[in-house]
Amino acid sequence: MIRPNTADLSIPTHARLVSDDPSQRSPVHPSTWDYIKFASWENEVWKLLRPLVTKAVKDEFLANPPEYVVGDDLSWLNDIIAKVRGREVDSKAYLGELLSSRYTAIRAVHGTRTDDVDRFYRDGLVPLDPATVHNDARYIFLGGEFTELTEEKLAHAIKEVGSDLREGRIFFEANEEMLVDRCGHYMLYGSEYLTAIAAHLKGHRDYRQVLKRRGSPTLFVCDVPMRLISWHTLLDFSGTAIQLVFEKLLQGPEFKPEFCGAGFSISQGLPPTAIVGHCHPVVRRDAFLGTW
Repeated sequence: MIRPNTADLSIPTHARLVSDDPSQRSPVHPSTWDYIKFASWENEVWKLLRPLVTKAVKDEFLANPPEYVVGDDLSWLNDIIAKVRGREVDSKAYLGELLSSRYTAIRAVHGTRTDDVDRFYRDGLVPLDPATVHNDARYIFLGGEFTELTEEKLAHAIKEVGSDLREGRIFFEANEEMLVDRCGHYMLYGSEYLTAIAAHLKGHRDYRQVLKRRGSPTLFVCDVPMRLISWHTLLDFSGTAIQLVFEKLLQGPEFKPEFCGAGFSISQGLPPTAIVGHCHPVVRRDAFLGTW
């Protein structure tokens, strides 16, 4: 399958639309890790683990399974390998290194609210710049509609929120269903930072609701390059992958993987060529209003 160069602005926006249903989209490129589709990478992970996890290791695991098979602490597997093979190893780091070589990207999504989809295909996804968001806030809230708001009140809200935990990062979620169903506020309201500022404005209303007037809920489907993903994030994915394949080994064909949130961030811009497409999902749950 040949993927179009998504940086080509001659491609009309409507041609970049993908289905709201991930199962109806084109298969990912073989070099992209489609994390949420366990069946697509289960055998690949076993292949990568083969030099480390021998049949004897599997047999010991099945004969004496640990009380908990978890991905954050793989001491249960490391101990089995040490017992069977006499080899001390960090299995999470072992697989993490191999995953970073086997795959060039990981499929993930980024949710926002926008009235200018073309901008993302032109500029890519860019890390948060607080000054830009502050200007947006002034345009929205100090444009004359809300006479009760002042520059001083906006400055106070900005100070209350702070930007240290958000500045310079772009957030993604590898579990699209979870993002749409449980964290749809990112698409209902847009920028989390701008939403937080709106929530801290002192006035006569919930100013977050004003943000729903602009644009549409938008989900960008991305193939985030492995080179942009931190080692810590990669270790998290590696641990979960090992957990799932061993749970399947223990439970057999009836095993159904359960994916929780798989959010992560990168600290530099995502190029437009990494944006596969976009859709405008129906977001039913508004966490701020407590409605579905």
